[in-house]
Amino acid sequence: MSEPRDVVVVGAGVGGLATAVRMAARGHRVTVLEAADTVGGKLGEHVDAGHRFDRGPSLFTMPELMEELDALVPASTRGRPTPFRYRTLDRSTHYFWEDEEGPLVAWTDSERFAQDVEARWGVPSRRLLRHLATSRRAFELTRGVFLERSLHEGSTYCTSAAWRLLSRVWQLPLLGTLARHNARHLKHPKLAQFFNRYATYNGSDPHRAPAMMHVIPHLEHGIGTFLPEGGMRAIPLHLEALARAAGAILLTGTPARRILHESGRVTGVEDGRGAVHRADLVVSNADLHPTYRNLLPDLEAPERILGQERSTSGVIFYWGVRGEHPELGLHNILFSRDYAQEFGSIASHGTPGEDPTVYVNITSKELPNDAPEGHENWFVLLNVEANPERWDEHAVAELRGHVLSKIERTLGFRPDIVCEQVLDPATIESATGSWRGALYGASSNSAAAAFLRHRNRSTNLAGLYFCGGSVHPGGGIPLCLLGARIVDELAHAES
Repeated sequence: MSEPRDVVVVGAGVGGLATAVRMAARGHRVTVLEAADTVGGKLGEHVDAGHRFDRGPSLFTMPELMEELDALVPASTRGRPTPFRYRTLDRSTHYFWEDEEGPLVAWTDSERFAQDVEARWGVPSRRLLRHLATSRRAFELTRGVFLERSLHEGSTYCTSAAWRLLSRVWQLPLLGTLARHNARHLKHPKLAQFFNRYATYNGSDPHRAPAMMHVIPHLEHGIGTFLPEGGMRAIPLHLEALARAAGAILLTGTPARRILHESGRVTGVEDGRGAVHRADLVVSNADLHPTYRNLLPDLEAPERILGQERSTSGVIFYWGVRGEHPELGLHNILFSRDYAQEFGSIASHGTPGEDPTVYVNITSKELPNDAPEGHENWFVLLNVEANPERWDEHAVAELRGHVLSKIERTLGFRPDIVCEQVLDPATIESATGSWRGALYGASSNSAAAAFLRHRNRSTNLAGLYFCGGSVHPGGGIPLCLLGARIVDELAHAES
């Protein structure tokens, strides 16, 4: 933009903070309004009996997006934090099945991983390496169109990335579901289940999600798995420091009440205290539903988009566990015996049933200060329907029993729990504003899902933009950071 503008960002989640960094680095006058008392949205934390827990997302990929934001704020800037620090891991996840002895370790070294799979199950290593190669090719072909630009702007389809994609579209897994694609190419049920799991990265069902979800494994197996120094909470804290150093004003404990507009253009945002923050540009990082229902009640809402099927939510147990368990890693998956039945149960009953797939994140494996000596901090996640009314104390207690039984059947012990906190769809919704507690906004259970996500620029109000997990390009830390880049580029091009 040629001249500084007044910019108001609603919500200090990852996408909102990254947008604030980018806009402030361009010299604009940026104010961020955040209802909570701290920044970060879903990337919160809490401490219980000496155990530190990251409350939200636990997987960190594409660290270059954080480095890109660091580069926007000169090192000489007063108050600028030191560059974002993280470590590269030699593995992503430890995978367990009830009838298998010991974990399958998903090594970052693809050759080593493929050799382990061949030794365990007899699947030729070349078959697995070929599967990973097709994931890499699909990711590289689509990233410049589906992830790094707006799908809703005509200019996107006049780029070299779009022409390259069109010329090689035949190389993409366009037909069928992800589960069918993995079964056909891997020819081994457990290895197919391993790759089906990647649909859950955006809250979808692999038996309904399109085969194009095959791009996701490349994030771990091609780009790599990483861990921020200080845990996932370090991400929003670093972005907050960057934004402040660049000149942005961050107001926590200050909810937005209304996005103001006149004659088809935004004019500002009224906060919960009645103060008006003048704005030439407004960026909503809030979930799409409260943005339209609460902040823009006098604007016609995109009902078809708002009515889309939600992604899964989660029930999360935060357990301080006495004892150390060397067979477990930073990330762990205990697979159900029947993945299709589990997702069928979620769709029909809202719960994974008696044999759930259990995800366990233990940051104290890499960050020893996250738990007292001789203890571990377990973040235990179950996929469930995004339905706040479904989960009362009885339902949570029933699921907790199934989780403990699953752990005992798979690992041979029950964790010695010394402290506990629980989040369910209702508390996720109330704490983060995510409608119905959905973790990723709309689901991706259809081939058209990417195109049906809400656009990043309003067609009804000039100067209004959207970022965050409920709009394009989707949920998860890398996509929210990319969404901030898209918004910044659209606003800059529009001036």
